[in-house]
Amino acid sequence: MIQHTETDQSLSSHVLNALVTALAHSRLDYCNIVFAGLQACDIQRLQSVLNAAVRLVASSSRHDHAFSLLRDRHWLPVKQCIEYKLCMMVHWCLYGDAPSYLLNLITSSADATVRAGLRSAASITVTVPRTMSSLGDWSFAAAGPRAWNRLPPPLRRVHSAAAFKRQLKTFLFDRALN
Repeated sequence: MIQHTETDQSLSSHVLNALVTALAHSRLDYCNIVFAGLQACDIQRLQSVLNAAVRLVASSSRHDHAFSLLRDRHWLPVKQCIEYKLCMMVHWCLYGDAPSYLLNLITSSADATVRAGLRSAASITVTVPRTMSSLGDWSFAAAGPRAWNRLPPPLRRVHSAAAFKRQLKTFLFDRALN
């Protein structure tokens, strides 16, 4: 891997950041929802790529702690990026911004006739479907509701997509890096 140093000024830090974001970070983020349910060792391999990218952008050595560099750049670790995407998609389903093929996969607990009077209905939880295999657990229909239900109730109640996005990233960032 190419290491950017103080003496090598062929790329400015702004251009280097843009290149790493476009080539590495965006590839890790693209369709990362399919990584839901991966084993920790596989998530760690993806995290290693992100760590190398942040070290390159920060012009630091491979011995520097990557989490402090991620925190400085406001980059979420891979596991939290997956949770972020899952929760955003569930939010879109609940508040009407999702494509029609996703809307049928998410059912609010308040909509379930059996649970209509329960506290879980008032806290905006969603029903997690039972699956017959571990592959079913990886699907958006199961992984999305599990991630959503782990969010604190005040965050689940935010209707505005922009406000939810900002608060969700802050919540995941604080949980992961602090």
